[in-house]
Amino acid sequence: MQPDVKRALVFGGSGVVGSAVLGELARRGVHAVFTYRRGEDRAHVLARKLGHHPVQVDLADAAATTAMLDAQGAIDVVIHCAGISAGLGLTELDVAAWQEAMAVNVQSAFLACRWVAARGRRCDVVLVGGLDRTQSLPLPVHFAASQGALAALAMAAAHELGRLDIRVNAIALGPLEAGISTGLAARRRKDYETFSALRRPGKAAEVAKAIAWLALENTFIQGKVIAVNGGI
Repeated sequence: MQPDVKRALVFGGSGVVGSAVLGELARRGVHAVFTYRRGEDRAHVLARKLGHHPVQVDLADAAATTAMLDAQGAIDVVIHCAGISAGLGLTELDVAAWQEAMAVNVQSAFLACRWVAARGRRCDVVLVGGLDRTQSLPLPVHFAASQGALAALAMAAAHELGRLDIRVNAIALGPLEAGISTGLAARRRKDYETFSALRRPGKAAEVAKAIAWLALENTFIQGKVIAVNGGI
């Protein structure tokens, strides 16, 4: 059954997960606007291949992100795939790196939720992160903190916006074959695979199917973090 959705907005659409989500949306006949920060060539290749519309914006810039949102027309689905990390230990982490991670990973998601709330019409919001509320994993502190904030944002926003028929949920991914996960040390990647029930990293295309289902077909899951991580 094809979902009755006309338009989606995808944050971080030029990334590994975001581009897979764009491909899945195109397969389902859903048109999307998607953001990118750098990688203009890749963004325009995706646009030509999939028929989506790219918008360049620095998600760390609250004013620019707000302006991008205010420029959108009718949007039925918001999928936030944007995320940055760096392999910095706690003593190496400075305030600038912390603030940038929080701005891109959390602040832009908050702005998206606030924009959806202000419109007051039916919408599905999916926040894509890398940590659910039950895991205890060795992650960079700034990245882990931002992912915990995403989970809490989904929970609280869902309670506030449910009465407006706005669903807000999060998906927590495990290590993937590409993207941010490639920054993990080889030993750490091996540890994840060892403790994964499926004994392998995920593929962007397969997690994109779960993201698209939650965004397009879910009707009664609300304020939850869905782990799509191979059973870690």
